[in-house]
Amino acid sequence: MKAELKKSAVDLTDLAIGIVVLGIVVSVGATILINVRDTNTANGTAYNLANDAATGIAEYGNWFKIIVIVGVAAVVLSLIFMAFGRRGGGGGGMTY
Repeated sequence: MKAELKKSAVDLTDLAIGIVVLGIVVSVGATILINVRDTNTANGTAYNLANDAATGIAEYGNWFKIIVIVGVAAVVLSLIFMAFGRRGGGGGGMTY
């Protein structure tokens, strides 16, 4: 007789750790880019590159809320599919 392990519910720690790490990386990256930009002369090559990169990270920050919402929605959908996806009733007789 084999002991079957129950599948655990969706673990939210991976999502939470990913969001925290992503926020830290973006914050530190933006701070470094702004410091590089401010230490160079205006309209120089390094200044322009750092300014463009800082603008790109700022634009990414606008999408951060949407990324979090999609992650939470994926967790909710996976919980729904885990709860209702294993039902064997119905007349189809087809299992996946």
